[in-house]
Amino acid sequence: MGVTFAKTAAFVVPLAGLTLLMGFGEQVDDDSCPGSLALEKSQQIVEERPGVVDMAWRDFRWVDDCRFSMGGYADVATDNGVNRTDFELVVAFDPQTHRWQQISLSMTQ
Repeated sequence: MGVTFAKTAAFVVPLAGLTLLMGFGEQVDDDSCPGSLALEKSQQIVEERPGVVDMAWRDFRWVDDCRFSMGGYADVATDNGVNRTDFELVVAFDPQTHRWQQISLSMTQ
């Protein structure tokens, strides 16, 4: 019985911790810009573009204030197959709404 309880606890405790972390998220002070969330939002924006089947980032950097820039390439499905396209994306954190906003996105072939 003790072994079963230990196995259950070993499974449930990390899961409960993950649930709490997901519920509260990354704490954001008004004076700080969370780079990990900027990276996730940047990847989400590129992956949600029509036709994008895959993406890889090469350069993610802080620009100024609460702005981050991401560069890389995306594989885009076209009528002639998949084309590799370079992209440059800038996102910024709006402290009033506590949301990330897309500032610019350029995709060139």
